[in-house]
Amino acid sequence: MTSTRPDQLRITDPKQAAALRQSSLFLARFLTPQSPSDVAASVGMAANLAHHHARKLAALGLLIRLDIQRGKVRYQLAAREFLVASSLLPPEDGQGNGTKDMQELSEGFLQAYERSWRSMQTDEDDIFSFGNPLLPAPPISFLQKSAAEPYPTHLDALTLRLTPERYARLAHALSSLIAEAAAEPLTDEGQACTLAVLAFEGMPGGGEAEMKGLSRSLNSFLGASMS
Repeated sequence: MTSTRPDQLRITDPKQAAALRQSSLFLARFLTPQSPSDVAASVGMAANLAHHHARKLAALGLLIRLDIQRGKVRYQLAAREFLVASSLLPPEDGQGNGTKDMQELSEGFLQAYERSWRSMQTDEDDIFSFGNPLLPAPPISFLQKSAAEPYPTHLDALTLRLTPERYARLAHALSSLIAEAAAEPLTDEGQACTLAVLAFEGMPGGGEAEMKGLSRSLNSFLGASMS
């Protein structure tokens, strides 16, 4: 059988919410009708395990079971977009909003950072810059040589005092760069890369009461050719 699906689906069950987060990479393979056996290798599963996983996700309402073509059962995402109430994934939950996000970002960044670090041409300097209203922090420039790899890791962090209005404008401006990238046409060229915007009240490691001016740290392997 074939099925029409809504563009948007609201998730109301904690089990659905947890499965959506835990299986997002697997689910992404079913944007168009696919057989689990055809996507098994790309997600690191045996074919029988992929079919079992697809059946579980279909039972939860995240996938739709479609017709059989050439002897293969096909599934498709139940919607293009899922709305999940934040209360279904509280931060105290190991799979919750914030907690799981930071775990995945940290693990992915550290793996990429180790690759970049091992490929650098010579020992590089991390840069920490400090300033206050009377003595501004010196500007930080990129390395003066090209990157040693095509996809170097890049970390640029800034801590300064902001009004709520200025904070909101800056955070939106940073996210607009992500939106600009998301609007680019999708192709099969290049490698999967992650761009992230992180903004929060406070300072890494605490110590907010000691914050007198501005601090910025740059830990990047981009190189001058990418600046």
